[in-house]
Amino acid sequence: MSDLKTHYRTCNICEAMCGLEIKHQDGNILSIKGDKEDPFSQGHICPKAVALQDFYHDRDRLKTPLKRTNNGWQALSWEQAYDEIATRFRGLQAEHGQDSVGVYLGNPNAHNFGNAIMLPRFFKALGTNNRYSSASADQLPHHVASNYMLGAGMLIPIPDIDYTDFMLIIGANPIVSNGSLMTAPGVGKRLKAIQDRGGNVVVVDPRRTETAKKADQHLFIRPETDALLMLALAHTLVEEQRVDLGHLEPIIAGLDQLAEAV
Repeated sequence: MSDLKTHYRTCNICEAMCGLEIKHQDGNILSIKGDKEDPFSQGHICPKAVALQDFYHDRDRLKTPLKRTNNGWQALSWEQAYDEIATRFRGLQAEHGQDSVGVYLGNPNAHNFGNAIMLPRFFKALGTNNRYSSASADQLPHHVASNYMLGAGMLIPIPDIDYTDFMLIIGANPIVSNGSLMTAPGVGKRLKAIQDRGGNVVVVDPRRTETAKKADQHLFIRPETDALLMLALAHTLVEEQRVDLGHLEPIIAGLDQLAEAV
């Protein structure tokens, strides 16, 4: 029996990117815990990371491509699988059009450098407009707003939660999402830290969410009226002459049109 070993890794299941302490011996994972020395996550871990051990040891875990046949599942080499998939794709598109093939991406492709390089070219080669992912289920508005405001859909601003004194959360529930898109592992402790240093956390949501229960103030609004709320906030800033762009003024465009609109 070999010696017990410890590996320190980063969980890449979501954007929180928590540090992991993995103990293993003779090819068997003995435990997965949060890395208390990780300067970012500071020992925080969620059930998804702990379940990596179950995935690794799962008897049904796929380790080679499989093809469904009349006699059951048949193992294929990667070369065979790629050739057959490409042939079937082209056949379907030749008969039914480019968009007859759809793409679904699981999470977290954004954290895989190889996928980031390969997938855009693969999509372009397929030529289909039908693309779906975890992002299309829950975060496309972030990308649309970033594209219009900052010029690129992936330039998503990350709140500096550890140095803020007032945090306004509209329609989000980071206690449940583990601060994922904010890249804020252990977000519950981080929100509590805002309050401990005299700051405030305000949640705007039609539902009393898990985050709203921990906030200093919860403002109920009717469902689907958040755009009107944002317009009202913008109106107040303009009406009370509270807009001060400061050093951002040279790079801000469209403020006059916004003021007129609200």
